[in-house]
Amino acid sequence: MQAVTRKASYIGRLVAVVTTLLLAVYLVRTLRSVPAAWQGTARAVGGVAAVTWYLLTYRIVKRIGLEWLK
Repeated sequence: MQAVTRKASYIGRLVAVVTTLLLAVYLVRTLRSVPAAWQGTARAVGGVAAVTWYLLTYRIVKRIGLEWLK
């Protein structure tokens, strides 16, 4: 069971990192068009969104992996 958990965690981290990097690239490209007065706020919201995306994606994919690998 521990090997299954380890493998599910690995898959979850891999998927979370790849999708978060794609999201970060999208955010960087999109947030360039935000007016200068709002750049700081836009970057903060984008950073929070990317971290939240990573955490949620990791948990969801890990759970799916655990169910699938059983």
